[in-house]
Amino acid sequence: MKNCWNLEKIYKNDTEVQAAVSYIESLLKNISSLKENPLDNLKVLLDEVFEASKKMETLYAYSHMKRDEDSRVSKYQKLALEVEALANEVSTACSFLEPFILGLSEDRLNSILTSEEFSLYHKYLNRILRFKPYTLSEKEEYVLSMTSEIGGAPENAFYMLSYADMVFPVLENHPEKERLTQSNYVPILSEGNLNLRKEAFSAYYKVYGEHINTLASTLFSNIKRLVIEAKLRGYESALAMELYKNQISTKVYEALIESVHRYLPSLEEYFSIKKSILGLEEYHMYDIYMPAMNDLDKKISYEEAKKMVYEAVAPLGEDYQAIIKKAFDENWIDVYPRDGKKSGAYSWGSYETDPYILMNYNDNLDSVFTLAHELGHSVHSYYSREANPYVYSSYTLFVAEVASTFNELLLLDYLLERAESKEERIYLINHYLDSYKGTVFRQTQFAEFEKKTHERVENKEALTAEDFTSMYYDLNKTYYGKHVISDEKIGMEWARIPHFYSNFYVYQYATGLSASSVLSQGVLSKKEGALQAYKAFLHDGGQHYPLEQLKSAGADMENPQTVDIALQKFDSLVKELKKLS
Repeated sequence: MKNCWNLEKIYKNDTEVQAAVSYIESLLKNISSLKENPLDNLKVLLDEVFEASKKMETLYAYSHMKRDEDSRVSKYQKLALEVEALANEVSTACSFLEPFILGLSEDRLNSILTSEEFSLYHKYLNRILRFKPYTLSEKEEYVLSMTSEIGGAPENAFYMLSYADMVFPVLENHPEKERLTQSNYVPILSEGNLNLRKEAFSAYYKVYGEHINTLASTLFSNIKRLVIEAKLRGYESALAMELYKNQISTKVYEALIESVHRYLPSLEEYFSIKKSILGLEEYHMYDIYMPAMNDLDKKISYEEAKKMVYEAVAPLGEDYQAIIKKAFDENWIDVYPRDGKKSGAYSWGSYETDPYILMNYNDNLDSVFTLAHELGHSVHSYYSREANPYVYSSYTLFVAEVASTFNELLLLDYLLERAESKEERIYLINHYLDSYKGTVFRQTQFAEFEKKTHERVENKEALTAEDFTSMYYDLNKTYYGKHVISDEKIGMEWARIPHFYSNFYVYQYATGLSASSVLSQGVLSKKEGALQAYKAFLHDGGQHYPLEQLKSAGADMENPQTVDIALQKFDSLVKELKKLS
């Protein structure tokens, strides 16, 4: 069917789905039998574990994409739940492997790491062995693993309180007297009715204020758990432990914060311009989501969007465009919204499938940018899987957003070159600046808050709601500057951010967009070797650690100048917006 993805290429029918389940179950039996004598069966065990992982990945993606086509179909709801249970079985069955490898003697490890038989797995094994200095005794590791479920309690409590238990009031200033919810809060702050925005902001944080001590307790417990584990394992800090997983130094984190601080005056200038465009006497935190301009009154059909994206990525070469065309021609994309379909957009698939895309295309410019973004992910996945064995075919989150935002930047450049009016140019520049504000500045603000809170807990401080609120308020004032009134209630914003339970996660959004900005500037300016280096990055998959990958591509994330280059682009567009407005 046109404009729908073709998942039948994965499994033609229910019989094939059941055959996949049976095959995975047979692999689990093999693994269970082989691990009775893991030393003698290690090579076969590795083969079977990765085969189970590969097949599970395909079945998992298929079942969830089928569910997302139409969540009302109970058959696929049931399949998704059954597959999740099977995925847990696979994970449990394979969980012995890394502790077993870490427990091997040095002689045995040297023998394996020099053996031709294990050549495919040498890099994989070396990556596990990096953790040997931070691995506890078998008994201690067992105790830690037994408490891992309890370790998730603060996050679970946060979600239950925020998304199940909190009840927000009906908004008197809403034309339909709508009740405030978690999902309509930000859209309401994007609307033109000042009294409604003000009421929503005040009501939202009034409810959070009623639960602020509980939320301080959950966040403090989450931080404390991580700090204790880092100390037990012998890491310098909780931040160092989390970054070590992808061999990223704390210098990267610190360089990001330093660079962003240097360009806070540019962000301040942007807010000043936006305040002027909006015609506001006072610019409050509840005005921040207001668009500087409404969407351009311009419908863009999906066929036009395809053409725009295809032409925008021309600087990446005909081979890249050929994969984009393949995505359009071979039904990788489920295009339009419909009843029961999951909202939003994503790129998904497995080593054995096409890198499918779920869209909810809406005939506007935002949808065109979303299409470019998701195609960036999908082409990255396509290249990574095509060029590497399964073991090294997955790229990390640290680089995941580079290829997607790179495509958005190419599209922006393409559209700016063809802008037909001053209004269109203002809209496009503001789109870029707003994206940067949300992805680089805001996520770095979050990252800095995380760093400060963890450091205080590492210094044996017990943090209260007052402490969190005071720290967050001061940071907010620093980031938003003198043109934005930091309303007192914004100090409680820390209490609503789910990412604070994902430990040093958000900084990667900021580094990703910074890296793509630097790399895209190199490609667009036809800098010698830039295109070839970027293409090599797209093909690398998981062969190298993310910092090595980006450095080879032309973005040294340990050098503060890299983020500076990206922010110089932000600064130059702020200046252009000022001239245009």
